[in-house]
Amino acid sequence: MSLLFRNWHLKLAAVALAMVLYTGLVYSGSFSEADALGVPVRAIGQPSCCVNIGPPLGTIDLHYRATRDLARPTVEAFSATVDLSKYDMQHIGEAQSLPVKVGSLIDGLTVLSYTRHQVSVTLDQVDTKTVPVVVDRGTVPQGFEISTPVATPAQAQVSGPRSRVSQVVRAMARVTIEASGLDVSRQVDLEPVDLSGQRVDGIEVSPRQASVSIAVRAVETSKTVPVRPVLQGTPATGYVVGVLSVDPPVVTVRGAPATLSGVTGVDTQPISVTGAARQLVATARLVVPKGTRLADGAPATVQISVPVTAATGTRTILVGLICRGAPSGSACLPLLDQIAVTLSGTQTALAALRGAAITPILDVTGLPPGQQNVQPTLSPPAGIQLVSISPASVPVQITPPKTPAPSPSR
Repeated sequence: MSLLFRNWHLKLAAVALAMVLYTGLVYSGSFSEADALGVPVRAIGQPSCCVNIGPPLGTIDLHYRATRDLARPTVEAFSATVDLSKYDMQHIGEAQSLPVKVGSLIDGLTVLSYTRHQVSVTLDQVDTKTVPVVVDRGTVPQGFEISTPVATPAQAQVSGPRSRVSQVVRAMARVTIEASGLDVSRQVDLEPVDLSGQRVDGIEVSPRQASVSIAVRAVETSKTVPVRPVLQGTPATGYVVGVLSVDPPVVTVRGAPATLSGVTGVDTQPISVTGAARQLVATARLVVPKGTRLADGAPATVQISVPVTAATGTRTILVGLICRGAPSGSACLPLLDQIAVTLSGTQTALAALRGAAITPILDVTGLPPGQQNVQPTLSPPAGIQLVSISPASVPVQITPPKTPAPSPSR
């Protein structure tokens, strides 16, 4: 019996150690340990008057222990929170360090350690104010001009941290004017911006959109150009069209500068002169070039006078000569058989002329005998005008009568 209790305290310690080792062996076979990375930190207990304007709360990494019968957990199985109600409101607007509380959300998980025990929080009071809605239409494509942009509504409310709301001066509606020149009429997101036009983050805008309307039109200049009558057809045979008269003779058109640079006149609708044998007076509509329009107040029609007259021309005829005015008994002999006579008149009258009706006269009245140069004269028929006679003078031989021989004396 004495042997049984000899060194009993050593024997008891050995039994206790054996039990501990056995328990540890059993326990270690029932659990596993691992890391969970990127567990998001959430804010709770946020005062209704304030918002956090500090840096994002971020995430934490943690080390956990789980029972072996538990599937590998995701980050959603853990909770990492910071209680904003612990923020000292006496120092609002200042960065403060608040503790992070970490735990598991399902049974069988135990958080052993984690990386961040505190986070920086800065609370600011929520504020609201009304700002004007302003349209930023960007760069207007060359060759276009726009009307004053209209935004509906004309004002918007911005809300958020007071320190940021104070920076907002307008709610910006940004639009782009297309190169096609289409009008703008659409809903546009509103963006809170500061005095320099930079976006202010962390601000809510109400309403979130505005209706923007902008009329886009081509840049116009004016140009005054002549009216160009357009005739169609031909007048009656033997007739021609004279110099036209247009009232008004010029017209002002408007259009883009690049378009107007190539405009040299404005045509009329065609005016028919087919078979015409007298003057015509017509009212014709103007046909403005593509891409242009008549200036305000400019007439859409013009009055055109079209003179139609018989066609005229010239005709040269070789004709014989008649000598007149020689003294009684004298002979007058032109030394040229024919001369060239050029006449003008209507083509019809000239075609009807016969050489026999045209006889130049050599008037030798009062001229002495011998060879003389005489200028021919001609009286053309009615409607015919004399243009020239070639040569301008004709040599004529005037021969006096023969003196009778004296009678022989007896």
